[in-house]
This record gives sequence, C-alpha cells and structure tokens, in this order.
Amino acid sequence: MVDEEYVFSKDNSRVFLNTSLGCSGRCCYCYLSKMGYSNSGNDIKTVGADYVLNILQNSNLKITSSTLITLGCFSECWDENNKPETIKLIKHFLQKGNQIQLSTKRKISLNELTDIIPLIKYYGQLVVFVSCATISKQSYIESNTTEIEQRFKTFKELQGHIPTVLYIKPVLKNITIKDVELFKNYIELYNIKDVVVGSIFTNESSLETVHFSNKENLFYNEVDDEKEIIKALSPVTEVYKRSTEVVKKYYKTIINNVNFN
Repeated sequence: MVDEEYVFSKDNSRVFLNTSLGCSGRCCYCYLSKMGYSNSGNDIKTVGADYVLNILQNSNLKITSSTLITLGCFSECWDENNKPETIKLIKHFLQKGNQIQLSTKRKISLNELTDIIPLIKYYGQLVVFVSCATISKQSYIESNTTEIEQRFKTFKELQGHIPTVLYIKPVLKNITIKDVELFKNYIELYNIKDVVVGSIFTNESSLETVHFSNKENLFYNEVDDEKEIIKALSPVTEVYKRSTEVVKKYYKTIINNVNFN
C-alpha cells in the first residue's frame, strides 16, 4: 500500500515524492487548497526523507534507475523546513542513477549544493525549474515567495553546473502575457536556454487530469495566452509545454553519447 500523499506514481516511468505537504508561498492561484493542503504556511506536515524512502521501498512500485524522480508537487522544495529533506532525497537518487527534477520559487545558491555536485553523473541528471507566473505582480500574486530579482539569480548561481529552466507556470489569463518583454530581458540577461510555458490546474473538467494524483479533481486548463507567449519567446530561447520534455532532452543527450561512444 502506498501513501499517495508522500509517494505517487501512475506508472514506473515517473514517481512524485513529497517530504512536506503544504507550502508557505501564498500564491493566489495555488491548487494546494483544492487538494486539502495549506498554502499559507499553516499546518504544513513535514516528514523525513527516510520516511518517504521507506514508503517507496515497501510499495509495489518497480522503481529503476530510468525512473524520473519529481520532487515537491505538494510543497515548496526549498522552504527552510523542507530543504534538508529535499537535499537528502536528491543525494539518494543521484547515487541510484535516477534523473531528478524539482521546481522552486526560492533562490538556490551553489554553495547549498556542495555535497550534491560531485554526485551528478551527467549534465542534466538534476534539473532545476525556477517557477514564476508573473514578474510585475509577484508581490501580491505570489506574495510570500522569494522576490523575482533574487529568485532569478539561481540561473547565474547554477550556470554550467545544473540545467536551470524558466518555468512560466501557470499562465494566468491577462496577467502573465503582460510580462513577456520582462521575461525576454531575463532570458537574455541570464542566457536562459530552456523555458516551459505551462497551463493552470483547476477544478474545471478537461481531457487531462494532473499526473501527480488519482483523485481526479484537478485538470489541465490551457488559456489562449499560452500560445501567444510561446510565439513571442520562441525566437529567443527553446520553449516547451511540459517540464518532462526538457528533462527527456537531457536524458536523450547522455544516452545518445553513450551509444555513440
């Protein structure tokens, strides 16, 4: 039996792991309240990485080194209370050979990853997504997250060590699109190679439910602005619609290099 709050997988190709349930970011578009969790910092349930790994070990999931590990869909991976446990999971799965992705609205500094960098077997085994739905309105739409100027310094900090992706998700109708030129400026400033433009998760039924839950109460809901943003950013960077497209790109690169050699 799997505790699906902390460990979830629809198949063995990808597993979602959470060492914390709830977030302190207070984003006004957050889906956590729809899942029964807090997004205001109240009643956050944090457990140890060992607790999560024990659930995984005792589950019927067939996890191999080719399984993608996705961290923190029910939390902020880099909140102070959650960060040490996130790091433990990263170190564990890097040594197992897994590819790992995490998204954050906090700043990640290179000196926080001192014990992690030597464990990375290939560029792209760990991929960081810096998440942001708005730049100009961050102070009240993402009110308790790291200020944009500091958050985006993650790109400079990790450059050359860990692929760092701009995660423009969710696209908020009539809001995110107004910051296209600001996004372009940051893309140029930090030489951002990969950008994901993603849909919002809502209760409004659509053809596709979210991948990190079987509750079937959250769905992908695309807005027209996404197409316009993708069109505007495509001339200056590589743009994707899903985070897994970026992760697979780095995985295919290493596989192709191994086959070639």
